[in-house]
Amino acid sequence: MKKIILLSLVALFYCSCNKSTSTDKEPEKSQTELDYEIADMFLEFDAEKIGLISIIKDIPQEKANSVLRDYLAKTFRSTIQAMEDPSYVVKVIDTIANENDLPKKLTASIIFSYQYEMITRDEIIEDYQDEMLDYQNEVDQY
Repeated sequence: MKKIILLSLVALFYCSCNKSTSTDKEPEKSQTELDYEIADMFLEFDAEKIGLISIIKDIPQEKANSVLRDYLAKTFRSTIQAMEDPSYVVKVIDTIANENDLPKKLTASIIFSYQYEMITRDEIIEDYQDEMLDYQNEVDQY
């Protein structure tokens, strides 16, 4: 959850800076291009996860990365819609599966593993630090 909030803040900062510093020489990037750039930033830090997923699912690492990149880019701005409308996620998975020439079941499995099954050492440490900070704040209040 904290990763999502941090990512949202980074994306908002990135988008606001991008709009304020653009010049006439540089064509403005579309929202889709920006979404894919943000997805690439997330995936840069998850090479270990992507490598493990590619081995477990027996697919090339580039294919796993492509699936995850598409998923993050297509759902980044529509998180609320995805939570409220399960058919939205199904449509996104269907689109990604077709674009990457993979079965829907395998595509969903890759995304599920990335999102919910694989926790990196850094995430474990970050969660522990957050818990300790929360605990320290509670102690300080008393």
